[in-house]
Amino acid sequence: MQWGWDPWVPVQHCTTELPLPPAGSWQCCISGSFKVLHAVFFFGRLNRRQMTPNDFLEPSFSQRLQQKYPQSFQQYSTHLPSLTPYSILLQFGNEVAGCRTQNEMESFLHEFNSAVQTAMKKQVPNLEPSEFIFRAAVVAYSFYKEPQKEAGFPLFYGASLSCKGLTEKKIMISILCLRMWHKAVAFAVYHGQDNQAIVFPDEVKCRAFCYSNGAFTEKPPCVNCKMMYHVAFQPFEGDNRENIKWPHGNCAENECLSKLLQGVPGLQERVVSTDTSVIHNPPQNTYQAIEQEFANSIEANLTNQLIMLLQTKNFPHLLQFFEP
Repeated sequence: MQWGWDPWVPVQHCTTELPLPPAGSWQCCISGSFKVLHAVFFFGRLNRRQMTPNDFLEPSFSQRLQQKYPQSFQQYSTHLPSLTPYSILLQFGNEVAGCRTQNEMESFLHEFNSAVQTAMKKQVPNLEPSEFIFRAAVVAYSFYKEPQKEAGFPLFYGASLSCKGLTEKKIMISILCLRMWHKAVAFAVYHGQDNQAIVFPDEVKCRAFCYSNGAFTEKPPCVNCKMMYHVAFQPFEGDNRENIKWPHGNCAENECLSKLLQGVPGLQERVVSTDTSVIHNPPQNTYQAIEQEFANSIEANLTNQLIMLLQTKNFPHLLQFFEP
């Protein structure tokens, strides 16, 4: 059965065929399960043809899920998610599955993606990854290698937005800027069209990968990312498109760089913007100036933008967030 666009039809298959978490980790992933279901139902609510959980879940299966995760069913049309399902999966891979290296994370994601691909083929063979709420088309990681230190360094992973629709993407980007992302990343996204970039220290590296045909393939940053972030992308060259169809904030690089800034002590103080008003006293391009602008204007503007976007979807704009 076709529903217009079909990220929702294979949901039941995905939730029953996905890889099981490691033994002993169920308690750790209960909150994540609540959040994944809520986010899926939330995007169904925003869909052009509004959908309820019962529209794409078999009744007995829906009843079992509702008994186990009641808040996800009760609050998907009143409360906002803080992350997309695939970003929740990345958290699970790091915090529960214990993925610490690129190979470990890619193996974990490959297992998940393969299960999702199997479910997709059963229902919607031609559905693109970016059109399916359970899968992100691109993942990226960033890291900071301290000078004079030979020890290993943690990888911070992020995912592109796994939702379809320009308004839906803009809603989620506004939520992430207000709720989850580091203020410097929110600054870069907010000023995406103003040629004000965030400049990272030379020791910060960033790599992105596209998942296709069962494998991760390295990809260069899009023009938006190269404009927003002055960072050592690996590789830097390769994507020469001048016009792209997604909004600033859609790419996986945003989340992974945000996690890096949140996870490496003292790194944020070394980040500056390319604000041209540096001739002012004090300078306007320091991290402190970025933080101040976020507090003075960016936060309020993003909040108003989010409210207006939600109004176009007839969604309550009280801005309550789902916290199971």
